[in-house]
Amino acid sequence: MKRKKVLVYVGASVISVSLLSLLYTQSRTSTPLAAVQQKKNILYPAQYSDTHITKNAIATDQRFRDLAVFDKENYLASVANSLQTNTQTPETTQPEKGVWLWTPILYLTPDYQNSIIAGAKKNGIRNIYLSIDSYLDIYVMPEGPEKEARKKEFDLTLESFIAIAHENGMTVDAEAGWRNWAEPGNEYKAFAVVDYARQFNATHTKKLRGFQYDIEPYLLSSYPTDKKTVLRNFVDIVNKTVTRLNNSDLRFSVVIPDFYDRESGETPRFLYGWSYSYTLTHLLNALERRPGSTLIVMAYRNQSAGTDGSIQISKDEILAADDYRTKVIVAQETGDVAPPSITFYKTSLSSLNTQIQKIQEAFADNESYDGIAIHYINALLELQ
Repeated sequence: MKRKKVLVYVGASVISVSLLSLLYTQSRTSTPLAAVQQKKNILYPAQYSDTHITKNAIATDQRFRDLAVFDKENYLASVANSLQTNTQTPETTQPEKGVWLWTPILYLTPDYQNSIIAGAKKNGIRNIYLSIDSYLDIYVMPEGPEKEARKKEFDLTLESFIAIAHENGMTVDAEAGWRNWAEPGNEYKAFAVVDYARQFNATHTKKLRGFQYDIEPYLLSSYPTDKKTVLRNFVDIVNKTVTRLNNSDLRFSVVIPDFYDRESGETPRFLYGWSYSYTLTHLLNALERRPGSTLIVMAYRNQSAGTDGSIQISKDEILAADDYRTKVIVAQETGDVAPPSITFYKTSLSSLNTQIQKIQEAFADNESYDGIAIHYINALLELQ
C-alpha cells in the first residue's frame, strides 16, 4: 500500500514539475513590450498599400469566403507531393537588388513602363516586385465577356512590362497581400492571386520569376491581444501556398518585419504542426520545402551600423536562415514615412548607397544573405 502511495506521489510530482516547466517557458516567451524595447527598438512598419491598394484586396467578399473549401480536393491531392521537396532548383543569379512598384497593372502605360524601368536600370536594380493586387478587381467580376476582356488586357499589360524588364536585364516578381489575407474567410484573396501568377506563367512566354506575399498581419487590430492565433494563421497561409506552388516554376518570397525571431522578444512561441517555436522558425520550416525561396526582412533604418541599425536588427534572421536553404534579403525604406530614422526620404542617394554597401560587407560571409530590396521605386527615383 505504501509503495502505491509512493508511486502516486512521484507521478504527481513529475506532472507538477512538467506543468511548472511549461508555465515557466510560457512566461519566458511573453516578455512585456517595455522590457523588449530596452533590448530592441520594436517598430511596426506600415503598409504603403494602405492608401493605394484596391478595396477588393481589403474587403471580405462573402461570395468567396469558402473558396479554400471549394478547392479542397485540389489541395488534398497535392499534399502528398508537398511533403517532399520540390526538386526544381532555380538558376543561381547575382545577389538581389530589388525594388517595389505599386502602380496598378492597368495604369502601366507604355511611357510609364519605359520611364520606370529606365530609372530602375540607372540605379542598378535587377529585380522588380510588381503589385498584382488589382487582379482582384477582375476576379470579383461576374463571369462573362467583360471579365474576359479585362483579364486579357491585364495579361497583355503585365506581359509587356515583363518583356521590357527582361530587355533591360531585370526580372519581375508578382507581389500581393494585405494584413487580413490569412484570416478566416479572407484566404481566397491570397489563393486567387497566386493561382493567377501560376496560370500566367503556364500560358505566356514572358514569365514572372516569382511570387511574393507582403501580408503584414501584425497590423491587424486583433494582433495585440491574440498574437498566437494571428501569427499561426499567417504561417498557415504561407505553408499552404508552398503546397499550391508545387510543380510551378515560380520562386516564392515572403516579406516580414525584423521581430518574428526569438531574440526580439516581441512575438510568442506557438504550436504549428509538430513544432513549438517562433514565427521565423515556422516560416523557415515551411519555405524549406521550396528551393529558391527567400525572406525579405524590413530592416528599415537609415543607418546600418550600431545599436538599432539595419545590420543589428536583421542579423538574427540571417543567422537563423544560415541553417536552411532559404535566403534572406535586407530591405531599406526610401518613402515618406515616420519616424524619420527608418527612411532615407529627404536624405541622398549617396547616403542610401553607402549604407547598403555596409550591409553587404557585414553579411558577405553569411550563406543565407542574398542582397538588398528597396521600398519603393518612385521614392528611390526622387533621391538626388
